[in-house]
Amino acid sequence: MNGALFNAPTAGRPFEIVPPELLARPERDELRRLDRAEAALVVDGYLRRLSSQEARCRRVLGTLASDFLRRRAHHTLGFVRVDDYARERLGLSGRELQSAACVIDGLRGLPALAAAFDEGTLSWTQARLLIAIARPETEAAWLAIARDRTVRALETVLRDARRRGQVDDPVAALVPGSALSLTEVAPSVAVAAPPQAIVPPLPPDAGLAVDTALDECAESGRTMDGEAAVTFRLRCPRWVPPLWRDAVELARRVAGESLAPWRAAEAIAAEGLSARTHHATSTLDADLPRPPSPRIAANPDETRAAFTARSAFDTIDWSCVVEAVPQDVDRLADDVAACDPHALDRRMRAAVHALHRVDWQLGRLLRLILDCRLYVLFGFASWSTYVRERLGISTRTAGLLVAIERKTWASPALMEAYRSGTLSTVRALTIAPVVGDRDRDAWIERASEVTLRRLADEVAWALDVRDAAPSPIAVAPPTHGVPLVVSPRQMRAPLDEELTAEIIVRGPATVVALLRAAIAAFHPPLTPAWTGLVDLLAHVKGEWQRLPRHRDPVFARDGWRCSVPACNSRRNLQDHHIIFRSRGGTNARTNRLTLCAGHHLHGIHDGWVRARGKAPAGIWWELGVRGDGPPLLRLVGEQYDDCSGSK
Repeated sequence: MNGALFNAPTAGRPFEIVPPELLARPERDELRRLDRAEAALVVDGYLRRLSSQEARCRRVLGTLASDFLRRRAHHTLGFVRVDDYARERLGLSGRELQSAACVIDGLRGLPALAAAFDEGTLSWTQARLLIAIARPETEAAWLAIARDRTVRALETVLRDARRRGQVDDPVAALVPGSALSLTEVAPSVAVAAPPQAIVPPLPPDAGLAVDTALDECAESGRTMDGEAAVTFRLRCPRWVPPLWRDAVELARRVAGESLAPWRAAEAIAAEGLSARTHHATSTLDADLPRPPSPRIAANPDETRAAFTARSAFDTIDWSCVVEAVPQDVDRLADDVAACDPHALDRRMRAAVHALHRVDWQLGRLLRLILDCRLYVLFGFASWSTYVRERLGISTRTAGLLVAIERKTWASPALMEAYRSGTLSTVRALTIAPVVGDRDRDAWIERASEVTLRRLADEVAWALDVRDAAPSPIAVAPPTHGVPLVVSPRQMRAPLDEELTAEIIVRGPATVVALLRAAIAAFHPPLTPAWTGLVDLLAHVKGEWQRLPRHRDPVFARDGWRCSVPACNSRRNLQDHHIIFRSRGGTNARTNRLTLCAGHHLHGIHDGWVRARGKAPAGIWWELGVRGDGPPLLRLVGEQYDDCSGSK
């Protein structure tokens, strides 16, 4: 059984620096009587210490991840894709793991920036931005530019350097009043600007790295795929969301990859508009937000004094905070080159456990700062600005921590499983929609018994069963290994038209506009708006199901994706014989599996993955096979075996 996801060597409570009474759930009356100024100072102090610990833990993780990714050790452990490994074993996204490794790789060649980061002069966000553009000969100049500037001012400087590209005369690249500057400066509070520093020219190979860094460090939710992010919401009856989820899954099968929801929505809208053209203006288009002007940016000379001038306090303490982490966590980054992939896996899980113990405290206090709007007292216009400028952590990370804090608030059992590390953030968020009063213990137990892929499938099945019922019901987890089938709605059964559900898609503004136009094109006159979506989904499903399919029935049986547990590959599928035909294996379907090319050619045939038994549900899997010890994982189908090496 997967059990507790993290097995850390740390003992005692070295990470619990916040007093328990401050982490306790406040009552409403207590919040009304709150001394906001005093509470803001206390909570802010602990948040700064926690963010320092978080950065140190993330540096340890990045050191391990850098070596892990350089060796492509996930292949040895039985995983084809980094994202699949990171989500299953660490509870992180592959992008987050790669970003941590990228920062550490950059700091290795930039000793001045590395020293500033260790001293607390640079935050993790600033370091992530600077490693994209700094080089050994220019790191001192970039460090001078970043010192005392706000994160958004540093972003403006980087954008200007990116837009100018190659500059022959660095003196002409002075940011204040530069004739080459393409960014209009938004008005700000009049404060003393830092000394003007010459911005070094953009290195020839830094363009893509700068764009990636700016995207990763952007204020959460403001941009997506280089555009303004917009949220699409549509109220509808409870039986409509299952249709939407079914169409999204079909879009992923057609595309041959695990599309993000907004990319699936783009494919659905494009397919619909290819058949019908939207001419009339619909009410769905009325409230579409316009993207902000790309020419408005922060003052490139803005300093932290700008926030002090707007704050409710005479001064704000901006001194460096360096909070130590236990020595056994620091030692995880020692002698990394001598570790084999299995040892790296154990160390990374221990580092993630340490990070998790910091993050749950961060989430609790960040929610208090957000709900009580205490960030305003420090002169910050928004919570995301406070997180980036004051704490130096990613707003995506902070938003995720607050989201899981809100989800677990109503379920003490889920909160305890998350706090203790039994469930990762990803798994806790996955089961949150179906955890109720009656079946919460069963779902929490199930979340630690199966792969994340199977868990997501079971949650989607439970939501479909719940939404198909005449009234909302609690749905228990299905039996292990059974096919997830929802009983079809009876023909001529009355359709409930009460708007009790909502479909939410967040994506780039152009994608949301495309989806609105497609729904409007299928929207019959004088009918509710959601009927246009139902007709659109019916059309798209019919068109895609008529497409020619691969004639191999094994692909259809296995859901048009790789059968290896935790693998989300949908491309380059191949038909694998469990018992090789050269060894007498038959061509029966019980002896055949769908595998991606990576797992087939390199996992199975190179010996990193083993499979035996009868398809589709009776397969015993071993991932990360090695000759001198147990495999990394043992599973029956997608259920962890009790003797699995993941315990």
